[in-house]
Amino acid sequence: MTKKIPALTDYISASDAATILTAKMGRQIRPGYIHKLREVRSVSINRTTKLSHKADIEATTIRERRAS
Repeated sequence: MTKKIPALTDYISASDAATILTAKMGRQIRPGYIHKLREVRSVSINRTTKLSHKADIEATTIRERRAS
């Protein structure tokens, strides 16, 4: 069985995803946090580069932490 290759035009980098979520949420979202999101599809380009699906990023909401 052959593996389906995703269209890379649908994927964005972590810094672009952080910019989208920062504008949407109204607070700073760091690019390192993007890789921790489980509901976002991603594709690995090489050992250090990972791209996230743009539609999944746009649909994601992130709750604020409550102070304990």
